[in-house]
Order: sequence, then C-alpha cells, then structure tokens
Amino acid sequence: MTNPLSFDPFGAQLSPVSLFVIAAMAMLYMHGLMQPKRFRPEPRPWQSGMLFVGFGCLLLAFNAPLAPLGRSLFSVHQINHLLVRLLGPLLIVMAQPWGVWRAGAPRNLRRQLASMSLHPAGRVFRSPWAATTLLIAALYIWQVPAIFGLAQRNPAIELGAHLGMAAAGLWYFSLLLDPRDPPEGMRRGARLLSGIIVIVSNILLGSLTTLKEIALYGATDQGAGLTPLTDETVGGYTIWVPSSMIMIVAIVLVFNGWNRSEERRWNARHALMRQSNSAALEFPETAEELRLKVTRPNRDLGRTLGLAAFSMFAIVMVTAITVASLG
Repeated sequence: MTNPLSFDPFGAQLSPVSLFVIAAMAMLYMHGLMQPKRFRPEPRPWQSGMLFVGFGCLLLAFNAPLAPLGRSLFSVHQINHLLVRLLGPLLIVMAQPWGVWRAGAPRNLRRQLASMSLHPAGRVFRSPWAATTLLIAALYIWQVPAIFGLAQRNPAIELGAHLGMAAAGLWYFSLLLDPRDPPEGMRRGARLLSGIIVIVSNILLGSLTTLKEIALYGATDQGAGLTPLTDETVGGYTIWVPSSMIMIVAIVLVFNGWNRSEERRWNARHALMRQSNSAALEFPETAEELRLKVTRPNRDLGRTLGLAAFSMFAIVMVTAITVASLG
C-alpha cells in the first residue's frame, strides 16, 4: 500500500501548493493596488518589485531545479532553507505589502482582521521573542538527522517544513522591520538584540556542521562530484555565512528604521511638547543636555555590539576545539 505522505503527483519538479499560495498572494496584491483609497501611503515601484523578487525566491526553492537537487544534496537543501526561511521573507517584508493586501481583501475579512488585532490572544503574534524562537526552531528542528531524513523521504512533510519556515520568516521580519514606533512596534533595542541572537544561532549550527569530521545526513550524490562529508561541509557553510550575511542586512535596516524614527520624533517635537510637559525633557537644547541624554544609550549599544562580536568568535573557537578534540 502506498504511503499517502509519499504521494507526489508532480514529482519533485513542481509544487502545486507553492504555486497556488504565491499566485493567490500576488493576485490579492494586484487587486489591492486597484483600491488606492483604502491604504496609505501608496507603495513605491521598488517596493512592488521587491515583493515579486521575494515571491521568485520562494518559487525557486519550492520547484525545479533546486527542489529535486535538494533531495539528493544536503548543500542544495540548505540553499532552499536559506531562500524560504530568510531571503524570500526578508524581501517580501521590505516591500511592506500589508496595507495593500488588506485593501484587496473582502470587507468581512478586513473586519475580522481588525477585530483579531484587538483580541488579547493577538499579543502572542506581536511578541518578538516568540517570533525569534520560532525562526530559530524552524532551522534547528529540521536539521536533526532523523527528522531531516524523514522529511527527505516524505514530500508532504518536507512541504510542511518549508511552508512553516516561510511563515516563521514572514512573522519574524514583519516584527523586526515594522515601521511603527513603540508601543505599537517592537522596541528598537530589542530588534537589534533579536537579530544578533539569530546570527549567533546560525553561526553555532553552521560552524558545527562545517567543522565536523563525519557525515550525518546520508545525502546521495547525483553527479555533482561531492562526497557526503564535503556536501555537508558546504551546507554548513551556507547555514553559517550567507545566512548570517542576510541577517546583517536586516540589522542594517533596523538601524535605518531607528534613525528614521528619531527623525520623525524630532520633527514632531513641538507638537509632543504641547501635549506633555515631560516630553520636553526628551529633546535636549544644549550640547551638555545632549551628552547626558545619549551617553548611557550609546554605552549600552556599544556593549551589546561588543558582546555580540565576542560571542560569535567564542562560538566558532569552542566549536572548532570541540570537534578537533572529538576527532
């Protein structure tokens, strides 16, 4: 009897689920663009282009040629994970399509979304640490050799894993790059710390996979000329370096958003001071007042970045020493 989880009518060449989901998202976006009165501001051309490039990254990961190769080469499979978990979601979120999607949705659905945002349970979806944990778990769980092998043998499980990674990435980056200021948006310092935690998690798993001396995943080479250990070493490097580089880009975007937030608040300082006398204390008028205001935040930020750099270096060194001693 055929295992239903192994049923794959299109083989590994085409994923009808991914085609349907991404086509629906694209159609909803195009329909929303036809309702300009329902959203502000109007998306810029580069944002729409970024959205469809993100869609392209997801389609590339779910379909041929990467999908078939990913079932035989561990290194290519990690490229798939990179596209669905980080790069594709980051590009989509950079486009900030939420207002356009909401404008293109039916009226009843828009009302339901508005009521859900006010529900207490909605706080879970606004929790940055829940999103960070899920993004890291979406990588680590599926790298356990037994679970990885199960997903490789069962297309339905593999599809669910990749869809879950994409959802985790979209949730995480939507909070990380939220243009709103606190309390609606995530605190800027927490965004920075979250990005550093994700980078450290990439380095930990990637360096361990790269530096180990035995093959764990049993990949089958199909003419690429790679031994299983070399294939897994290349895959570990993908987890380690390119993934971390994408997160560094995300952190740069966080800093840019932080700067824009401070500019908005400075430009609105007169209105804020009229609303509250205590707000006047937030806007220094002399060099000494500015120094007092920024000294502690700048010191804390410097310590955070220094600790992050030390943590990354320590992880790589400890991993290398551990692998060498076990070898």
